[in-house]
Amino acid sequence: MLRSLFLFIALFLSLGSVAEAQEPHGLDSLLGRLIDNDSLPQPREEPLPSHLDRVDSLAKLGLRLQAYPGCQIYALHHGKVIYDRAFGSMTRLGEKTGDPNTPFTIYDLASITKAAATTPALMLLVAERKVNLNAPLLSYLPETKGSLLGMVTIRQLLLHQSGLPAGINFYTDLIDEESYEGALIRYKEFKGGVPLVGKAWGNPHFRFLDQYIASKRSEQHSLRFSPKKYIAPSFKDRMMERLLSVRVKADKSYRYSDLNFILLQQVIERVSHQGLDTFVQEHIYRPIGARLYYCPLEHGVKAEAIAPAQDDRFLRGEILRGTVDDEAAACLGGVSGNAGLFGSARELAKVAQLLLQHGVWEGKTIIPSRTVKLFTETLGAGGARCLGFDKPRKHGGPTGELASHDTYGHQGFTGTCFWVDPRYDLVFVFLSNRTYPSRKNTVLIHERLRQNLQDLLYESLGIITPRT
Repeated sequence: MLRSLFLFIALFLSLGSVAEAQEPHGLDSLLGRLIDNDSLPQPREEPLPSHLDRVDSLAKLGLRLQAYPGCQIYALHHGKVIYDRAFGSMTRLGEKTGDPNTPFTIYDLASITKAAATTPALMLLVAERKVNLNAPLLSYLPETKGSLLGMVTIRQLLLHQSGLPAGINFYTDLIDEESYEGALIRYKEFKGGVPLVGKAWGNPHFRFLDQYIASKRSEQHSLRFSPKKYIAPSFKDRMMERLLSVRVKADKSYRYSDLNFILLQQVIERVSHQGLDTFVQEHIYRPIGARLYYCPLEHGVKAEAIAPAQDDRFLRGEILRGTVDDEAAACLGGVSGNAGLFGSARELAKVAQLLLQHGVWEGKTIIPSRTVKLFTETLGAGGARCLGFDKPRKHGGPTGELASHDTYGHQGFTGTCFWVDPRYDLVFVFLSNRTYPSRKNTVLIHERLRQNLQDLLYESLGIITPRT
């Protein structure tokens, strides 16, 4: 299945070796304060089995192809660590030395937030009968009453069958329309334009509205928008206004949308009377000792311990290192239901393992098992999703070919993923910052490196039959 790929790997590896970082360099004192190493699953002490060398080879090939500056790969089988390695740099493409990536490096997890924060939070509220999956949104957000949005159910939001569009460029309301000429976003190259995603180009020559964005933190501008910019919490009201006016299609077939999880965040916060970040820390992460963060810079994490997600030359005019890459999440000050979570592969794996263990951690029930089963086994249209999680497809799709049909998890835009496979009692985590310095870098996606790395882990365990 992967024979041609391995020939390609062998050709590249014959050109030289790749520097690999296994231990932290220069950040020992900081990381010692931030991470309780005794709480981490410990890697195998014996040498890496030869059949896992191919995972190393493909990860290093990704460096040579400049698919990412660096990456982390972590895997658990039957609750034991079978793979725990970091490759490359936090900031430098193409095997360049310096600024080494380590297993302790913190990444912007992007849309993994949906499955590792928002969905577990909803699991708890559903288990406590504070949220009903079949209830319409208006039951929790009264301001949606009288609109088609208010009739969308919690279940439909979790399955991405709400009829909502993929997203909204909320940030356009932060910008003074009189401060630039022509269109803010164009779909062909133009002088002075900045390439965005796909064929889009952005005009960076604009000014933010003072009422929303400031260069210094104040009572009015209290939330971090980027490393050197702050946003007014009042902008959330403007975002809700735009959500209330959005067109909701009658067709409830599958359509992935960030808006679904931004709305689910509002439900969680209204029902729990806590911010989403506080809720998941208190009820999920702290009980299992998972060092995952929204807004890591606000928690004392130094930027140098975090892999930058993007050199944003269009909207924020800064390198995003410790502030969320996703614009909608940035408009909410970094805490959102669709994105905003940060962490390492080791720490994210704890949440994955909690789910694999049916919500039980060290003998204590964190999430009721029946609720984990409900969320991970309830399928949506075409089996493309379960409640809050992505699923394998018959052909292609987000997982490797060897992952079972029972597998669930999520990918992230910045080049991340985690997958839980109950059939094989396996957790696989891959983190990278493929979007640094530019989001235009899609080598990781086009070469399906995440999927191929996952398949190599399965093959190392003797699992060689693709799902059918």
